[in-house]
Amino acid sequence: MPTFQELGYKDVEMYIWAGLFAQSSLPAPIVTRLREAMAQVMTSPDVLKAFATSGSLVAYQDAPAFAQFIAADSARLIAALQKIGKLE
Repeated sequence: MPTFQELGYKDVEMYIWAGLFAQSSLPAPIVTRLREAMAQVMTSPDVLKAFATSGSLVAYQDAPAFAQFIAADSARLIAALQKIGKLE
């Protein structure tokens, strides 16, 4: 099956990403511990190997950078949906 780029759509990008989210009311020490644990997991050689074996890239971002990524990705997707008339 051809990719969008192979079909002539040169500016099409789609990212599959995952993140860890928690309630804003979660106590700060627990949030800190979760952030530390995720940072440790996402730099583990075993985890990196598992991602590489599956052909997935690892681009771990801690909360501030991830929040910026989500905002930018959301804005990009909203603009695309508005352009095709699926969102007002």
